[in-house]
Order: sequence, then structure tokens, then C-alpha cells
Amino acid sequence: MSVGKLRRYTLPFANVVASGWATTNLNIGRTLETLNLKLGGTSLTKAMLSTIRIKANGKAIFEATGSQCDKLNQYRGEAADAAFLDIQFADRTGLTEADRMVGALDTTAGIMSLSAEIQIAGATAPTLVGITTESSPQGTNKNLIPASGVLSKVLRYPFSVATGGQLSIPLPFGGVNGAMIKRIHVEHTGNMTGATVKQDSFVVHESVKAENEYEQKRWGRVPQTNLYTLDFVLDGNFAKAMDTRDARTFEVLPTFSAADNGFVIVEYLDALGNL
Repeated sequence: MSVGKLRRYTLPFANVVASGWATTNLNIGRTLETLNLKLGGTSLTKAMLSTIRIKANGKAIFEATGSQCDKLNQYRGEAADAAFLDIQFADRTGLTEADRMVGALDTTAGIMSLSAEIQIAGATAPTLVGITTESSPQGTNKNLIPASGVLSKVLRYPFSVATGGQLSIPLPFGGVNGAMIKRIHVEHTGNMTGATVKQDSFVVHESVKAENEYEQKRWGRVPQTNLYTLDFVLDGNFAKAMDTRDARTFEVLPTFSAADNGFVIVEYLDALGNL
């Protein structure tokens, strides 16, 4: 059977309770573009999803809270809906089909198992339904063969700073092969005023908040409150993603006006076994 695009329900989530981990296994054999979570029941909101974790072969390739995931989607210009949350591997901001599909999860490329784990906290009688958008394996499309085996990963790293000033945060990029970085999001409590990014001590980005957000708005992005986004693929050409494959060091240096804390959330394009 030749089907260009599938949209179907996942296996039911187990243990969908007021506070606990809901889990399900996801189908493999095609390219996963989006996992959509439908939130229902009594009082289940995105803010109650305290951890969303997608694992491939037992290894986390996506980790964020529901609120963090929602902010990343809204930054791209995706519509927000209180009852739905998308976990996206394809990226509709790309210019071409190859840009949009690089990072979509081709589960025929070495993936033996794929699972979703959702930590729910503070709901009453929640319901949770998973819906996937899937397409053919990338290896069957001559335009997407180079993208097969490249995954979109969203990983996060906590930080805390006791006073205002600049904080150096070294970012993992894979000790063997390196990774491509599409975007870096610094989620903070409101005191971040600017940022510098360095690769091997060479400055590759520097901005203050107003400059950074103006440039993003020019390209149709939607800056989010208390989320300082460093976007290396603003024009949709993902070949311009930050390439760390020959890097020795990579660090982001946010500037704060006062004490702050939060997470650095990184959108990678990477091989399964690297990070």
C-alpha cells in the first residue's frame, strides 16, 4: 500500500492519572512528523504536563514541559489551542521540502523502539490521546535520502545565576560527531537582557533583547515572554544551522540584570547515537 501521509491514533496511553507518568509505545516503520497530544477530562492543561519525554531505543531525544513545548511552537508561528499540543519533528518554517523534513523522525533508520512518557501533575480526572502524522520512510524519496538518519532533538539544561552579569553555559554538542543547532532558547524568569554565543572562543552571535526580537519579527517569528531565542535558521534555510561538527567548545553567554534561573532548551539536528 502506497500512502503519502497517515494521520492516526497512537496506542492508548497507560496510567493517565491525576499525578503520575502516562506512557505509550509509538509505531515504527514510517517517518514521524508530529505527535499531537489531545488533552481532555477534568482540568488537564499544558502547564500540568511537567515533563514530556520521547525516547528512541531507550534514549531521550525530546524533553520539555508542556509549557516549554507550547512556547517553542508559538515562536514558530504555530496556532495555540488549549486542548492540543504538538511535539514536532518536521519543521514547517523550512523553505523547501528538504528543509521542512530534515529532522523528521525516520523510524526505519536504526530505531528499534519509540516511546512517549508524559508526567502529569495536579490534574483531577485527565484524559490523554496521542495522534501521529506520519509519511513514507525518507529513504524512499530521492530528495530526502540525505535526511534519513538525521533527527530533530530537543534537549534542555538547567542554569542558575545568583547575581546580574554574564553567565557562561557550555552546551553539549556530541563528543564524537558533533551536531547541528537550529535554535537555542533560554527560558528565564524575566531578567535576561542579551546574549553572546561563542564557538571555539569566536563570537558567532551577539545581541540585546530588542535587537534580537526585531530581527525575528522581520522573518515572521513570534518572540515569547521570558524566552530568549537564538535562531540560526531564521530564513528557513536549514543548511545555515550552527555546525558544531568541527568544534572544540561551544557556549552561550546570557546577560542578566539580576539573579535568575531556568533552562537552556536546544533544538538539534543530530544522529541518533551522538547526543
